Amino acid sequence: MTVVGALSSTAGATVTKWNVQGNGGFVSLDLLNTLQLSGGGSEADAGSTPLAEASGTGACLSTAASSNPCPTSATSSLSGFALDSTQDAVANGAGKTGTPSTPQNCTLPINTGLINVDVSCGSASASEDASGNPTASGTGSLANVSISLSLTSVLQQLLGGSLPAASSICGGVPAATTTAGSNTSPLSSPVQGLLNTVNGILPANLNLNPTSVAGGSDLTGGCSILGGLLTQIGAAGGSSPVSGIVTGILDQVLGLTGGNAVSVQPLSIDLGGSTTAVSTSGNVVTDAVTQHAVDVNLFGLADLQVAPTTASVALDRSTGTVTPSCNAGLVSYSTNGSLPTFVNITQLNALVSQILTALGSSGSALSSALGALLTGIISYNPDGNLLTCDTSAPGTTASAKVGVLNLGLLTGLMGGVGLNVGDVSVSGSSTVATPAVATAATTASPAAPAPAATPVAAAAPPAAVPNVTSVHTGEFWAGPLPIILMVGMGLGGLMLIGRRRIASVARSLSPLARRRGGH
Repeated sequence: MTVVGALSSTAGATVTKWNVQGNGGFVSLDLLNTLQLSGGGSEADAGSTPLAEASGTGACLSTAASSNPCPTSATSSLSGFALDSTQDAVANGAGKTGTPSTPQNCTLPINTGLINVDVSCGSASASEDASGNPTASGTGSLANVSISLSLTSVLQQLLGGSLPAASSICGGVPAATTTAGSNTSPLSSPVQGLLNTVNGILPANLNLNPTSVAGGSDLTGGCSILGGLLTQIGAAGGSSPVSGIVTGILDQVLGLTGGNAVSVQPLSIDLGGSTTAVSTSGNVVTDAVTQHAVDVNLFGLADLQVAPTTASVALDRSTGTVTPSCNAGLVSYSTNGSLPTFVNITQLNALVSQILTALGSSGSALSSALGALLTGIISYNPDGNLLTCDTSAPGTTASAKVGVLNLGLLTGLMGGVGLNVGDVSVSGSSTVATPAVATAATTASPAAPAPAATPVAAAAPPAAVPNVTSVHTGEFWAGPLPIILMVGMGLGGLMLIGRRRIASVARSLSPLARRRGGH
């Protein structure tokens, strides 16, 4: 027997719609609660319409942080006080190239006294080839934004512009030494107490000789002793830059002499910005974000670096699968060497404070500022890699994100340096059509024949009746029944009916005849 059936098969998946989006690299800086700088953001998107678009933002600068702040996230509108640089480009359709919204938007140099901006640019480009393959790139560049603050500028900002002149504090008083000097007068109680403290810090072979301490006021004696301590720190510190820089800071601010003072570098901050780019290779569209390195140099004493952070999604247009990846940048902090083991920054701060008490309230404020500055730099310790990736599993929708990292430096100095980096995100999604189901006819294999039975002689077929078809034999249709046969069958039926009625009448008359005969 033949059986007809169907087998089903699934055709390859068809991606009907897709898109990728990338944002990030936004940097926000808050300095001494006075100045704000934000920007370096970038964006690049693409979709199956076909569409490719990109945007790059240079910087927003505000010198009135409390009343007119810059935005603090990549999704905010950059509308700050002093400058704003953004460029956009959109390619809508196959074979199109987007025209940038403006020529490369770069800011003019600006100097606020706290910040020097050489150049910051936002640039963007976008295109679709004839087959609808997208390419887009947005760059927010802050690489040439240099924040450079001298130590004096920072302290003046902290003290409200009332930084005492170095000549009015120590004014070049000679530093005490380990050898005998010419001062034969007994030291006052405060000065002698300070000398005892310093000699308690120094190794015995480095103790300062009382006769080498400069005579005069208590402030003069204190400056001489502190200068002598810095000289011994420099000698014991060898080539460690920290000793020279700490000495340089105190010499510059207090007017000390002695030690191995070196010039104090400014506080400098280099902000890198970011790049977001869409690229196409075969069926795969990739959207990748890179946040460039950030570097903060703290007067040459220490350096804070945030390594580049990257995140991307790769969308396969043949399958609809989106695969994310992410690499969070490391945060590193290092000081330029260390102080000699016999002294620490807390002890130095205490000595400075003791000397500056002679200046009254202004000396107390300066002592507090110097203490916060030195302690904040030398004792700062970030918790390693503070940037973390949040990456989803591959699928028709996937994403990768690195959240915002808030780095607080010198927080004791009017808020110090607030630095927000991160805010990198990419995502992709696709719509895959339901697979088509195809059917195909199949024929079952015939069953094996049954064993042959013993042949039986077939009965002879009846003789054919003239003008009669063979329909009654069970054969396939052989035509209409003949009219003669139909008429004959009708007459036969009438005869049977008549016969039955005649027989019935005869039976009813027969008893009557018998009864009559019996009389």
